[in-house]
Amino acid sequence: MNPEVLRAASSGNLSFFEKDSDSKLLEETPEKNTVLHVALQFNQLEVAEKIVSLSPSLVSQKNSKDNTPLHVASRAGCSSIVKLLIDEAKKENVEAGGAEQQLLSMVNKNRDTAMHVAVRYCNFEVVKELINEKDPADLVNKAGESALFLAVERQLYDIAYHILKKAQTCSYAGRDDMNVLHALAFCTSD
Repeated sequence: MNPEVLRAASSGNLSFFEKDSDSKLLEETPEKNTVLHVALQFNQLEVAEKIVSLSPSLVSQKNSKDNTPLHVASRAGCSSIVKLLIDEAKKENVEAGGAEQQLLSMVNKNRDTAMHVAVRYCNFEVVKELINEKDPADLVNKAGESALFLAVERQLYDIAYHILKKAQTCSYAGRDDMNVLHALAFCTSD
């Protein structure tokens, strides 16, 4: 990716993307991060909105670790950006139906969904937004961990409670043949 494009996306230079931006949006870093991935890493909401409006297909593009922009936004912890990405997925595939569910179910190389990432980085507002959009909390990652297991293991009981209360479906699975109760027992024995 051109250093000028990288700088503009990371610093929030909106005017840079106002003019002749088509070719700029197609550039990637060596890790295959798009300009949208970069803007999201730095919580540049206005730039992300502009990029999404110019090139909606970037919403579901994966980088070299198979992280989508939704994974990156979930890690950064900005629920308004998460909502922007989900809303764009809905708009792009209105006639296909279920596009936001497909985006919510996308996994990276660790088989983490955006929900796993949000829990891992203690981003409660993002978890709420994902659950409001009916994120599939029943998926487990490569290690066999559900989002609920990660929340309990990290003693994020407010997140765990919210997942239990609001998720339509939920997995209790954990790594090494454990489940949420094992994680809870280990947490209370400390």
